[in-house]
Amino acid sequence: MPFKPPVECPICRETLALDRTLEDHLVGSHTQREVARRLATVRERVEGQSISD
Repeated sequence: MPFKPPVECPICRETLALDRTLEDHLVGSHTQREVARRLATVRERVEGQSISD
């Protein structure tokens, strides 16, 4: 059986229980603003990288 590493929340860095999904954690533990802020930050980092990186 292949090993599936635990999922870590990108906002709070909590390691989720194996029976919990990231989506469930985000909806239940974080506000829409927190999730939106994280998404915007990641997007800005990706857009800020040059193509040669």
